[in-house]
Amino acid sequence: MADIKGKKLPTVEQVEAIMTEWGNHSVQEFASRFDLEEDVIEATIECLQRLKRATNTHDTPAMSCYRNDTLESIVRCAGSRKGYV
Repeated sequence: MADIKGKKLPTVEQVEAIMTEWGNHSVQEFASRFDLEEDVIEATIECLQRLKRATNTHDTPAMSCYRNDTLESIVRCAGSRKGYV
C-alpha cells in the first residue's frame, strides 16, 4: 500500500460511495470528486478488497461504528455498514 501518512483521508460516506460505484468511475474521477489524492483512493480500494462478506448478518449484534482516523478503520466502518467484516 502507498504511504499515505499525513494525507487527507476519505470519510465513511465517501468509502461507501466508492463501494457502491466502483466500476462506474475511475480512481482519477473519485479523487477529483472527493478532493483526495489518487494514491489515497488506490489505498482505499486495496483495503476494500480485503473485506469479506459477513455471514449470518441477522445474528450479528448492532454496534456503534468507532474509528480512529486510520484508513483501515474508516474502511472497516463503511464495510460493516454494508455487511462486510
